[in-house]
Order: sequence, then structure tokens, then C-alpha cells
Amino acid sequence: MMRIQTPAKVVIRDSTLREGLDMPGMERRLSLADRWRIAQDLYGLGIREFDIVHPGRVGPAAIGLARRIKERYAGSVVVHGALYADEPDLRSGLESLDGAVDEVDFVMPLTTLRTPRSPRAKERILLRALALARQLGRRANAGFANSTQTSRGFLLHMCRRAAAGGAGMIVLYDSIGRSDPLETFTAVRGVREACGLPVLYHCHNDLGLAAANSLFAVYAGARVIDATINGIGDRAGNAPLEQLAVILRVKGIATGIRLDKLKALSDLIARKAGLPLARYQPIVGDPRVIFTHVSPKHKACPRAFAAYDPRLVTGGPR
Repeated sequence: MMRIQTPAKVVIRDSTLREGLDMPGMERRLSLADRWRIAQDLYGLGIREFDIVHPGRVGPAAIGLARRIKERYAGSVVVHGALYADEPDLRSGLESLDGAVDEVDFVMPLTTLRTPRSPRAKERILLRALALARQLGRRANAGFANSTQTSRGFLLHMCRRAAAGGAGMIVLYDSIGRSDPLETFTAVRGVREACGLPVLYHCHNDLGLAAANSLFAVYAGARVIDATINGIGDRAGNAPLEQLAVILRVKGIATGIRLDKLKALSDLIARKAGLPLARYQPIVGDPRVIFTHVSPKHKACPRAFAAYDPRLVTGGPR
């Protein structure tokens, strides 16, 4: 039987300034000044965990932005950076993140389609990376990319080994956006029960299921979920932060997100990214469309046909 957990609070980690840059042309469109403004607006929105630096993007711009966020909001934010566990010079990679990130997520793809291909090599290399982090006094997590493209048994085995190796958290990536909510629930619950570590869930939206999968990850015990403003990200994007913030509020789960600030930041991202929103976009679409009732039955009693009070996001008096 599926035992749903409804926690009092969930952390939404923002990945707009990392995943969002994986969209075609986005790095060119978003200047460094734009990224800093967005980071400040995200903090004003209530974001306290940032996913900034990632394999393939461990460069001066990302590291500089991460360091600036840490310095500006010292003591009130957690900045994450990630490195592939099989980096040729992992020590140098870790040293490059000094002063820029609070936690390092060591990424190990679990599919045999990606190197290292041998399951034994994947385990050995991940444990070696965790040992190096301990040696250097760095907080480190185990991030399993392509976690939906391997057997459940191997996933749980790797999570147990990561826990034994000193990982502070398991990061589960549905890298190809293939899971459905029931598969997500089963995977996250299994990981929680197998190793006892906190779970951060990160998913893609290739099948349009990212928000639903993130919600079911929370129901299964994940206490941190990744999201991006307007769902921007690699390919079809990621879980839309604005949708998750309102969904969790409706379900009675606190996130610390200022819902009345979602629309303004969504509009800013859409404008800067050159990706106009549909007028009927959930949560942040045109209020004259998404909050308007046309059917006579609806107009007679709008509250009977509202998933949530529009004033939560419009900022009007309640």
C-alpha cells in the first residue's frame, strides 16, 4: 500500500541559474548582470538553496556568481555545486569551488550507456570521491544521474554504499524525464528506507510530468526538490517552481516562497529568456484568462470552481 507522507515543510532548491542556462542561446541572452538580478529576486522570493555550479559549467561565471551569492547572503543560504565523481583531477575541481559552494554533489551516472560503464567502477570511483571530500573537510552528497535507467537493485546498492562512504544526502536525477509519479514514489521511498539519508529530487519535463513527479517525491519522503522559474531547463525543461510552490501550499506544505512575487519574477525570466508565456499558463499566465469564469454556473459561484484563491498570487487583499 502506498503510504503518503505530508511533511510540514519542503525546501525548494532553485536551479534556474544552472539548468536554465542549458537552454539553447540562454547563456548569450542572460548577461552576468541579469543573473545577479535574478539571484537577488530569487532570494526575495524566499529561495534559500541555490544550484549554481555543475559539471560542464564549472567556469569563472558560475563560480563567481555562486561566490557572490554566498557573500551577499552569508549564513542564510546554501549554495550547491556539482562535479562528476570521475573528474580526471577531482582535487583541483574541489579546490576551485572553495569559498563558492557549501555542498558538493558528486555526480555518478548509473546507466551503462555513460562512463564509467562498469557497475564496480561506478561504485569504486564514487567512494573515492567521497573519501577525498572527507579528507578535505568538504560537505558532500552522492548524485545519481540517470537513476531511472538502471535496475532498482543497483540504485539501492549504490545509495547504501554512498551512505557508508559518508554522503550527507542522496540526489536522485530523473535525467531523461521518463518516470511517472508512481515510479517516482517507489524509487524515492525505496532509497529513503534503504539508506536513511535525506533525498533531493531533480527531474526533467520531457513527458510533462515534472511537477507531478516532484509532488510524489515529496509524498515519498524527499525533503528537497529542484525547480526552475517557468520550468526552463535542458530540452523540455524542469519542474516549474511557480507551480510547485502553489501546489505545495494547497496541500498544506510550507516552502517559504512568497507566492505574491511569483508573477513578477516569471515575467522577468520570460522577457530576458525570450520565451513568452502562454496566456493560459498555470499560476503565472494572464490573470484575465486563468482567473476568469465564463460559464454562467461558474460565474454564479466562482469559489466552487477555483483550485486556489487567486489572491495568493496576485497579492490582493484576502
